[in-house]
Amino acid sequence: MKNTLLATTAFVALTGAAHAELTITATARIGLKTTEGSAATTTAAKAGTWTSAESDTALALGTVYPTLVKGSETTTLITEMTTSTTGATDDADVLAMTNIIAAIEVQIASNMAATAVEQASMASDLAAAKHLRTQALGTAAASTAAVADSTDAVNRMRVSFTGSGETESGIAYGATVRADNAATAGGGSGGGMAGTQYISGAFGKITMGDLGGADKDATGNVAGVGLTGLGDHNEVSYQAAAGHNLGYSFSASGLTFGYSQDTKVKSGGNSAMGLKYSGDMGGASVSVGVGQSKVGDATQTTIGLSASSGGLSIAAVSSNNDNGPSDAKVTQVKRGTNGIGTASAWVQGSALVNNFDTETTAVSVSYSMDAITVTGFTKTVSTQGVADMDYSGFGFAYDMGGVSLKAGVVDNNDQQLVDFGLSFSF
Repeated sequence: MKNTLLATTAFVALTGAAHAELTITATARIGLKTTEGSAATTTAAKAGTWTSAESDTALALGTVYPTLVKGSETTTLITEMTTSTTGATDDADVLAMTNIIAAIEVQIASNMAATAVEQASMASDLAAAKHLRTQALGTAAASTAAVADSTDAVNRMRVSFTGSGETESGIAYGATVRADNAATAGGGSGGGMAGTQYISGAFGKITMGDLGGADKDATGNVAGVGLTGLGDHNEVSYQAAAGHNLGYSFSASGLTFGYSQDTKVKSGGNSAMGLKYSGDMGGASVSVGVGQSKVGDATQTTIGLSASSGGLSIAAVSSNNDNGPSDAKVTQVKRGTNGIGTASAWVQGSALVNNFDTETTAVSVSYSMDAITVTGFTKTVSTQGVADMDYSGFGFAYDMGGVSLKAGVVDNNDQQLVDFGLSFSF
Protein backbone atom coordinates (compact mmCIF):
# COMPACT_ATOMS: atom_id res chain seq x y z
CA MET A 1 0.00 0.00 0.00
CA LYS A 2 1.40 3.38 -1.01
CA ASN A 3 2.25 5.80 1.76
CA THR A 4 1.17 9.38 1.04
CA LEU A 5 3.81 11.57 2.65
CA LEU A 6 2.65 14.89 1.23
CA ALA A 7 -1.06 15.56 0.84
CA THR A 8 -2.80 18.81 1.59
CA THR A 9 -6.55 19.19 1.41
CA ALA A 10 -8.15 22.60 1.76
CA PHE A 11 -11.91 22.97 2.13
CA VAL A 12 -13.08 26.32 0.89
CA ALA A 13 -16.53 27.78 1.59
CA LEU A 14 -17.86 29.50 -1.49
CA THR A 15 -21.26 31.00 -2.18
CA GLY A 16 -23.34 28.43 -4.06
CA ALA A 17 -20.72 25.70 -3.65
CA ALA A 18 -21.21 22.49 -1.71
CA HIS A 19 -17.45 21.96 -1.29
CA ALA A 20 -14.06 22.38 -2.95
CA GLU A 21 -10.67 20.83 -2.22
CA LEU A 22 -7.05 20.96 -3.35
CA THR A 23 -4.72 17.95 -3.19
CA ILE A 24 -0.95 17.97 -3.67
CA THR A 25 0.91 14.79 -4.65
CA ALA A 26 4.41 14.14 -5.96
CA THR A 27 6.58 11.48 -7.58
CA ALA A 28 10.34 11.22 -7.97
CA ARG A 29 12.91 8.78 -9.27
CA ILE A 30 16.65 8.08 -9.19
CA GLY A 31 18.49 5.49 -11.25
CA LEU A 32 20.76 4.68 -14.18
CA LYS A 33 20.09 4.20 -17.89
CA THR A 34 22.38 2.47 -20.37
CA THR A 35 22.10 3.14 -24.13
CA GLU A 36 23.76 0.82 -26.62
CA GLY A 37 26.14 2.55 -29.05
CA SER A 38 26.57 1.91 -32.76
CA ALA A 39 29.34 0.81 -35.10
CA ALA A 40 30.98 3.11 -37.64
CA THR A 41 29.27 3.20 -41.04
CA THR A 42 30.31 4.28 -44.52
CA THR A 43 28.01 5.25 -47.40
CA ALA A 44 29.42 4.91 -50.92
CA ALA A 45 29.47 7.88 -53.29
CA LYS A 46 26.69 8.05 -55.85
CA ALA A 47 27.21 9.52 -59.32
CA GLY A 48 24.95 12.30 -60.49
CA THR A 49 22.34 11.65 -63.17
CA TRP A 50 19.86 13.62 -65.27
CA THR A 51 16.64 12.35 -66.72
CA SER A 52 15.79 13.22 -70.33
CA ALA A 53 13.44 15.98 -69.11
CA GLU A 54 16.15 17.41 -66.83
CA SER A 55 18.61 17.37 -69.72
CA ASP A 56 16.11 19.28 -71.87
CA THR A 57 15.60 21.78 -69.06
CA ALA A 58 19.36 22.40 -68.86
CA LEU A 59 19.50 22.97 -72.62
CA ALA A 60 16.58 25.40 -72.46
CA LEU A 61 18.26 27.40 -69.70
CA GLY A 62 21.55 27.46 -71.62
CA THR A 63 19.69 28.73 -74.69
CA VAL A 64 17.90 31.51 -72.78
CA TYR A 65 21.01 32.75 -70.92
CA PRO A 66 23.90 32.00 -73.36
CA THR A 67 25.51 35.44 -73.52
CA LEU A 68 25.67 35.72 -69.77
CA VAL A 69 27.67 32.55 -69.16
CA LYS A 70 31.40 33.26 -69.16
CA GLY A 71 34.18 31.10 -70.49
CA SER A 72 34.02 27.92 -72.52
CA GLU A 73 31.29 26.43 -70.37
CA THR A 74 28.63 27.96 -72.67
CA THR A 75 29.90 25.96 -75.64
CA THR A 76 30.34 22.87 -73.47
CA LEU A 77 26.81 23.09 -72.19
CA ILE A 78 25.17 23.73 -75.56
CA THR A 79 27.20 20.99 -77.24
CA GLU A 80 26.46 18.38 -74.60
CA MET A 81 22.84 19.33 -74.07
CA THR A 82 22.06 19.36 -77.80
CA THR A 83 22.85 15.66 -77.79
CA SER A 84 20.67 15.28 -74.64
CA THR A 85 23.00 14.18 -71.88
CA THR A 86 20.63 11.73 -70.23
CA GLY A 87 22.00 9.54 -67.46
CA ALA A 88 25.37 10.02 -65.78
CA THR A 89 26.62 13.60 -65.49
CA ASP A 90 30.21 14.85 -65.34
CA ASP A 91 32.26 17.81 -64.07
CA ALA A 92 31.50 19.84 -67.21
CA ASP A 93 27.76 19.59 -66.50
CA VAL A 94 28.27 20.70 -62.91
CA LEU A 95 30.47 23.65 -63.97
CA ALA A 96 28.03 24.67 -66.69
CA MET A 97 25.10 24.74 -64.30
CA THR A 98 27.18 26.68 -61.74
CA ASN A 99 27.78 29.38 -64.35
CA ILE A 100 24.14 29.32 -65.45
CA ILE A 101 23.13 29.96 -61.81
CA ALA A 102 25.58 32.87 -61.58
CA ALA A 103 24.23 34.30 -64.83
CA ILE A 104 20.63 34.18 -63.64
CA GLU A 105 21.55 35.77 -60.31
CA VAL A 106 23.31 38.61 -62.17
CA GLN A 107 20.27 39.08 -64.40
CA ILE A 108 17.92 39.20 -61.40
CA ALA A 109 20.11 41.73 -59.59
CA SER A 110 20.59 44.02 -62.61
CA ASN A 111 17.09 43.91 -64.09
CA MET A 112 15.37 46.10 -61.50
CA ALA A 113 12.74 47.28 -64.00
CA ALA A 114 11.48 43.76 -64.65
CA THR A 115 7.78 43.18 -64.23
CA ALA A 116 6.42 40.88 -61.54
CA VAL A 117 5.86 38.18 -64.15
CA GLU A 118 9.44 38.51 -65.39
CA GLN A 119 10.81 38.38 -61.85
CA ALA A 120 8.81 35.26 -61.08
CA SER A 121 10.01 33.70 -64.32
CA MET A 122 13.67 34.31 -63.51
CA ALA A 123 13.20 33.06 -59.95
CA SER A 124 11.73 29.85 -61.38
CA ASP A 125 14.72 29.51 -63.72
CA LEU A 126 17.09 29.94 -60.78
CA ALA A 127 15.33 27.24 -58.76
CA ALA A 128 15.42 24.85 -61.72
CA ALA A 129 19.14 25.49 -62.32
CA LYS A 130 19.99 24.85 -58.66
CA HIS A 131 18.01 21.61 -58.77
CA LEU A 132 19.90 20.50 -61.89
CA ARG A 133 23.28 21.25 -60.32
CA THR A 134 22.32 19.25 -57.21
CA GLN A 135 21.29 16.32 -59.41
CA ALA A 136 24.52 16.56 -61.40
CA LEU A 137 26.67 16.57 -58.26
CA GLY A 138 25.24 13.31 -56.95
CA THR A 139 26.24 12.41 -53.40
CA ALA A 140 29.73 12.12 -51.95
CA ALA A 141 30.89 9.25 -49.80
CA ALA A 142 29.94 9.76 -46.16
CA SER A 143 31.01 8.12 -42.96
CA THR A 144 29.57 8.04 -39.46
CA ALA A 145 31.84 7.60 -36.47
CA ALA A 146 31.23 4.81 -34.00
CA VAL A 147 29.22 5.67 -30.90
CA ALA A 148 30.20 4.00 -27.63
CA ASP A 149 27.75 2.61 -25.09
CA SER A 150 26.79 5.20 -22.50
CA THR A 151 25.42 5.05 -18.95
CA ASP A 152 23.75 8.13 -17.49
CA ALA A 153 22.05 9.14 -14.27
CA VAL A 154 18.29 9.61 -14.55
CA ASN A 155 16.45 11.58 -11.92
CA ARG A 156 13.50 13.93 -11.66
CA MET A 157 10.64 15.10 -9.46
CA ARG A 158 7.06 15.97 -10.42
CA VAL A 159 4.52 17.73 -8.25
CA SER A 160 0.81 17.63 -9.16
CA PHE A 161 -1.86 19.98 -7.88
CA THR A 162 -5.42 18.71 -8.23
CA GLY A 163 -8.41 20.85 -7.41
CA SER A 164 -12.01 19.60 -7.41
CA GLY A 165 -15.38 20.80 -6.25
CA GLU A 166 -19.12 20.55 -6.71
CA THR A 167 -21.82 23.19 -6.62
CA GLU A 168 -25.07 22.82 -4.73
CA SER A 169 -26.80 22.23 -8.06
CA GLY A 170 -24.59 19.19 -8.76
CA ILE A 171 -22.13 20.71 -11.26
CA ALA A 172 -18.67 19.22 -10.70
CA TYR A 173 -15.54 21.17 -11.61
CA GLY A 174 -11.83 20.69 -11.30
CA ALA A 175 -8.33 21.35 -12.59
CA THR A 176 -4.95 19.63 -12.56
CA VAL A 177 -1.51 21.14 -13.11
CA ARG A 178 1.88 19.44 -12.92
CA ALA A 179 5.22 21.09 -12.15
CA ASP A 180 8.47 19.44 -13.28
CA ASN A 181 11.98 20.28 -12.16
CA ALA A 182 15.20 19.71 -14.11
CA ALA A 183 15.36 16.12 -15.32
CA THR A 184 19.04 15.48 -14.51
CA ALA A 185 21.61 16.85 -12.08
CA GLY A 186 23.98 17.49 -14.99
CA GLY A 187 21.79 20.16 -16.58
CA GLY A 188 19.30 18.05 -18.49
CA SER A 189 15.97 19.12 -19.91
CA GLY A 190 14.27 21.95 -18.07
CA GLY A 191 11.02 21.92 -16.16
CA GLY A 192 7.55 22.93 -17.19
CA MET A 193 3.88 23.18 -16.32
CA ALA A 194 1.00 21.28 -17.86
CA GLY A 195 -2.62 21.27 -16.89
CA THR A 196 -6.28 20.60 -17.67
CA GLN A 197 -9.57 22.03 -16.44
CA TYR A 198 -13.09 20.61 -16.60
CA ILE A 199 -16.74 20.96 -15.67
CA SER A 200 -19.19 18.04 -15.66
CA GLY A 201 -22.80 17.21 -14.96
CA ALA A 202 -25.79 15.49 -16.49
CA PHE A 203 -24.83 17.14 -19.79
CA GLY A 204 -21.47 15.31 -19.88
CA LYS A 205 -17.94 16.57 -19.30
CA ILE A 206 -16.19 19.51 -20.97
CA THR A 207 -12.39 19.56 -20.69
CA MET A 208 -9.81 22.12 -21.79
CA GLY A 209 -6.05 22.30 -21.62
CA ASP A 210 -3.43 19.69 -22.49
CA LEU A 211 -5.43 16.83 -24.00
CA GLY A 212 -4.31 13.60 -25.60
CA GLY A 213 -7.12 13.39 -28.17
CA ALA A 214 -10.45 11.57 -27.91
CA ASP A 215 -9.21 8.64 -30.00
CA LYS A 216 -6.29 8.05 -27.64
CA ASP A 217 -8.61 8.32 -24.62
CA ALA A 218 -10.78 5.55 -26.07
CA THR A 219 -8.06 3.12 -27.19
CA GLY A 220 -4.95 3.91 -25.13
CA ASN A 221 -1.56 2.19 -25.24
CA VAL A 222 -0.13 -1.13 -24.12
CA ALA A 223 1.90 -1.38 -20.90
CA GLY A 224 5.47 -0.08 -20.79
CA VAL A 225 8.51 -1.15 -18.78
CA GLY A 226 11.41 0.29 -16.86
CA LEU A 227 12.08 3.18 -14.53
CA THR A 228 12.06 5.85 -17.25
CA GLY A 229 9.86 4.18 -19.89
CA LEU A 230 12.98 3.62 -22.04
CA GLY A 231 11.72 5.74 -24.90
CA ASP A 232 8.05 4.87 -24.34
CA HIS A 233 8.12 2.60 -27.37
CA ASN A 234 5.06 0.80 -26.04
CA GLU A 235 3.01 3.84 -27.08
CA VAL A 236 1.20 4.34 -30.38
CA SER A 237 1.94 7.56 -32.31
CA TYR A 238 -1.44 9.31 -32.22
CA GLN A 239 -1.49 12.20 -34.71
CA ALA A 240 -4.10 14.07 -32.63
CA ALA A 241 -2.22 13.68 -29.34
CA ALA A 242 -0.32 16.95 -29.69
CA GLY A 243 -2.20 20.20 -29.56
CA HIS A 244 -5.80 19.26 -28.76
CA ASN A 245 -7.15 21.72 -26.22
CA LEU A 246 -10.94 21.24 -26.16
CA GLY A 247 -12.80 17.99 -25.44
CA TYR A 248 -16.25 16.68 -24.65
CA SER A 249 -17.28 13.27 -23.30
CA PHE A 250 -20.50 11.61 -22.19
CA SER A 251 -20.80 8.30 -20.29
CA ALA A 252 -23.77 6.02 -19.70
CA SER A 253 -24.12 2.29 -18.94
CA GLY A 254 -20.41 1.58 -19.41
CA LEU A 255 -20.20 3.43 -22.75
CA THR A 256 -18.20 6.62 -23.15
CA PHE A 257 -18.30 8.84 -26.23
CA GLY A 258 -15.62 11.47 -26.67
CA TYR A 259 -14.77 14.30 -29.06
CA SER A 260 -11.76 16.62 -29.11
CA GLN A 261 -10.20 19.22 -31.35
CA ASP A 262 -7.41 21.75 -31.67
CA THR A 263 -9.07 25.18 -31.73
CA LYS A 264 -5.79 26.81 -32.74
CA VAL A 265 -6.18 25.28 -36.21
CA LYS A 266 -8.26 27.74 -38.25
CA SER A 267 -8.23 25.95 -41.61
CA GLY A 268 -8.48 22.26 -42.40
CA GLY A 269 -9.51 19.50 -40.03
CA ASN A 270 -7.91 18.66 -36.71
CA SER A 271 -10.35 16.65 -34.59
CA ALA A 272 -10.80 13.22 -33.03
CA MET A 273 -13.63 11.00 -31.83
CA GLY A 274 -13.69 7.89 -29.67
CA LEU A 275 -16.12 5.30 -28.31
CA LYS A 276 -15.23 3.03 -25.39
CA TYR A 277 -16.99 0.31 -23.42
CA SER A 278 -15.82 -0.80 -19.99
CA GLY A 279 -17.40 -3.51 -17.85
CA ASP A 280 -17.15 -6.98 -16.33
CA MET A 281 -17.30 -10.11 -18.43
CA GLY A 282 -17.05 -13.54 -16.85
CA GLY A 283 -15.27 -12.15 -13.81
CA ALA A 284 -12.77 -10.18 -15.88
CA SER A 285 -12.62 -6.42 -16.30
CA VAL A 286 -12.81 -5.67 -20.02
CA SER A 287 -12.40 -2.49 -22.02
CA VAL A 288 -12.91 -2.12 -25.78
CA GLY A 289 -12.42 1.14 -27.63
CA VAL A 290 -12.36 2.52 -31.17
CA GLY A 291 -11.15 5.97 -32.18
CA GLN A 292 -10.56 8.05 -35.28
CA SER A 293 -8.79 11.35 -35.88
CA LYS A 294 -8.64 13.65 -38.88
CA VAL A 295 -5.63 15.95 -39.15
CA GLY A 296 -5.36 17.74 -42.48
CA ASP A 297 -5.78 15.08 -45.18
CA ALA A 298 -4.64 12.20 -42.95
CA THR A 299 -7.08 9.90 -41.16
CA GLN A 300 -6.01 7.59 -38.34
CA THR A 301 -8.23 4.75 -37.09
CA THR A 302 -7.37 2.82 -33.93
CA ILE A 303 -8.85 -0.13 -32.03
CA GLY A 304 -7.84 -0.96 -28.46
CA LEU A 305 -8.63 -3.89 -26.17
CA SER A 306 -7.64 -4.59 -22.59
CA ALA A 307 -8.66 -7.23 -20.05
CA SER A 308 -7.59 -8.11 -16.53
CA SER A 309 -8.45 -10.93 -14.18
CA GLY A 310 -6.70 -11.71 -10.92
CA GLY A 311 -3.09 -10.66 -11.40
CA LEU A 312 -3.09 -11.03 -15.20
CA SER A 313 -3.55 -8.03 -17.51
CA ILE A 314 -3.50 -8.06 -21.33
CA ALA A 315 -3.69 -5.11 -23.71
CA ALA A 316 -3.64 -4.84 -27.52
CA VAL A 317 -3.80 -1.88 -29.91
CA SER A 318 -4.04 -1.77 -33.70
CA SER A 319 -3.80 1.55 -35.53
CA ASN A 320 -3.78 2.59 -39.19
CA ASN A 321 -2.87 6.07 -40.46
CA ASP A 322 -3.43 6.66 -44.19
CA ASN A 323 -1.06 9.68 -44.09
CA GLY A 324 -3.22 11.50 -46.64
CA PRO A 325 -3.62 11.10 -50.41
CA SER A 326 -0.65 10.77 -52.75
CA ASP A 327 0.99 13.94 -54.05
CA ALA A 328 0.44 13.85 -57.80
CA LYS A 329 3.34 13.84 -60.22
CA VAL A 330 3.83 17.16 -62.04
CA THR A 331 5.61 16.94 -65.39
CA GLN A 332 7.97 19.56 -66.72
CA VAL A 333 6.22 21.98 -69.05
CA LYS A 334 7.23 24.87 -71.30
CA ARG A 335 6.11 28.35 -70.43
CA GLY A 336 6.01 31.61 -72.35
CA THR A 337 8.58 34.39 -72.65
CA ASN A 338 10.61 34.79 -69.46
CA GLY A 339 11.18 38.54 -69.85
CA ILE A 340 14.74 38.54 -71.19
CA GLY A 341 14.30 36.80 -74.51
CA THR A 342 11.86 35.08 -76.80
CA ALA A 343 12.94 31.52 -76.11
CA SER A 344 10.79 29.32 -73.89
CA ALA A 345 12.27 28.16 -70.60
CA TRP A 346 11.12 25.17 -68.61
CA VAL A 347 9.31 24.75 -65.31
CA GLN A 348 10.76 21.98 -63.16
CA GLY A 349 8.27 19.22 -62.41
CA SER A 350 7.93 17.06 -59.29
CA ALA A 351 7.85 13.31 -58.73
CA LEU A 352 4.91 11.30 -57.46
CA VAL A 353 4.97 10.99 -53.65
CA ASN A 354 3.03 8.04 -52.29
CA ASN A 355 1.94 8.72 -48.72
CA PHE A 356 1.64 5.07 -47.82
CA ASP A 357 -0.35 3.87 -44.82
CA THR A 358 1.45 3.38 -41.51
CA GLU A 359 0.19 0.41 -39.52
CA THR A 360 1.02 -0.07 -35.84
CA THR A 361 0.26 -3.17 -33.79
CA ALA A 362 1.18 -3.63 -30.14
CA VAL A 363 0.52 -6.20 -27.41
CA SER A 364 1.49 -6.32 -23.72
CA VAL A 365 1.10 -8.84 -20.92
CA SER A 366 1.53 -8.07 -17.21
CA TYR A 367 1.31 -10.35 -14.20
CA SER A 368 1.23 -9.20 -10.58
CA MET A 369 1.85 -11.43 -7.57
CA ASP A 370 1.97 -9.83 -4.15
CA ALA A 371 4.30 -6.82 -4.51
CA ILE A 372 5.97 -7.92 -7.77
CA THR A 373 4.73 -7.06 -11.27
CA VAL A 374 6.34 -8.47 -14.41
CA THR A 375 5.56 -6.89 -17.81
CA GLY A 376 6.45 -7.59 -21.43
CA PHE A 377 5.42 -5.87 -24.66
CA THR A 378 6.01 -5.95 -28.41
CA LYS A 379 5.22 -3.40 -31.11
CA THR A 380 5.66 -3.28 -34.91
CA VAL A 381 5.36 -0.18 -37.11
CA SER A 382 4.97 -0.94 -40.85
CA THR A 383 5.02 1.50 -43.76
CA GLN A 384 5.15 0.36 -47.39
CA GLY A 385 8.57 0.96 -48.94
CA VAL A 386 10.24 1.31 -45.53
CA ALA A 387 11.72 -1.44 -43.40
CA ASP A 388 9.48 -2.45 -40.50
CA MET A 389 10.45 -1.00 -37.12
CA ASP A 390 10.22 -3.49 -34.25
CA TYR A 391 10.22 -2.76 -30.53
CA SER A 392 9.95 -5.07 -27.54
CA GLY A 393 10.58 -4.83 -23.84
CA PHE A 394 10.62 -6.71 -20.57
CA GLY A 395 10.67 -5.35 -17.03
CA PHE A 396 9.65 -5.77 -13.43
CA ALA A 397 8.59 -3.61 -10.47
CA TYR A 398 8.75 -4.40 -6.76
CA ASP A 399 6.51 -2.23 -4.57
CA MET A 400 8.01 -1.64 -1.13
CA GLY A 401 5.33 0.81 0.00
CA GLY A 402 5.90 4.36 -1.22
CA VAL A 403 9.11 3.24 -2.93
CA SER A 404 9.26 0.87 -5.92
CA LEU A 405 12.31 -0.85 -7.36
CA LYS A 406 12.01 -0.88 -11.18
CA ALA A 407 14.12 -2.28 -13.99
CA GLY A 408 13.61 -2.81 -17.71
CA VAL A 409 15.28 -3.70 -20.98
CA VAL A 410 13.98 -2.60 -24.40
CA ASP A 411 14.94 -3.53 -27.95
CA ASN A 412 14.63 -0.15 -29.69
CA ASN A 413 14.58 -1.44 -33.29
CA ASP A 414 17.91 -3.28 -32.79
CA GLN A 415 19.31 -0.86 -30.20
CA GLN A 416 19.34 -2.05 -26.59
CA LEU A 417 18.19 0.25 -23.76
CA VAL A 418 18.43 -0.74 -20.08
CA ASP A 419 17.52 1.09 -16.89
CA PHE A 420 16.96 0.42 -13.17
CA GLY A 421 16.41 2.43 -10.03
CA LEU A 422 13.91 3.60 -7.44
CA SER A 423 10.61 5.39 -7.93
CA PHE A 424 9.07 7.36 -5.05
CA SER A 425 5.52 8.53 -4.43
CA PHE A 426 4.49 11.18 -1.87
